[in-house]
Amino acid sequence: MEHKVNLEEISDGKLYTLNDMVRLGCDGCQGNASCCRFAEDTITLDPYDFYQLAILPGLSFEALYTRQLIALNPADRLLLPHLNFSAKTNSCPFLEENGMCRIHACRPGLCRLFPLARYFKDNALYYILQIYECPNPVTPKVKLKKWLGIPDAEQYEGFLIRWNRLVTETKQRIEKASGHAEQSALTTAFLKIFFLTPYQTELPFYPQFEERLKVKF
Repeated sequence: MEHKVNLEEISDGKLYTLNDMVRLGCDGCQGNASCCRFAEDTITLDPYDFYQLAILPGLSFEALYTRQLIALNPADRLLLPHLNFSAKTNSCPFLEENGMCRIHACRPGLCRLFPLARYFKDNALYYILQIYECPNPVTPKVKLKKWLGIPDAEQYEGFLIRWNRLVTETKQRIEKASGHAEQSALTTAFLKIFFLTPYQTELPFYPQFEERLKVKF
């Protein structure tokens, strides 16, 4: 989900890139995982996230939705899936009782970034350090690319930029649609093409995503 905020109020005022060194870390958690609580519907998932989750047994989109581990958020009338935080504990559905992440190796991109956040500007992707989000002590600097921990990080960034543009353009199309039926058809098609149709985890993700971009809806 996109949020309109004043960067000076939530960050150190810098825009970081993959090769920058940033002072962040999780050494102080010790199983408390404060970042895995109280996020509600803000951990929006993208196709790459579902490709990663599908590597684990029983975590297809259908299974995740049926088990209420994810929910669909109508962001500007476009249904975008997000982690479904517990109404009782306000914690991530994958957070274990011991405070550890059950899907850490395949965790979503926004989880990997924390306490960083994405910032799209001029068809480029930057990162901001949210200075009030993590209560743990300041740790030594780490290269952002290493912190992200995703192979082919540059290619992944390219996907994120294209995905962000597609989401923005689809929202605009829905807003301009002539009526509810057309809006519903666009939303349903978008959901089916990029989420409901399973990704083949034995094959590379990016070519599969490129093929789906060619589908007219």
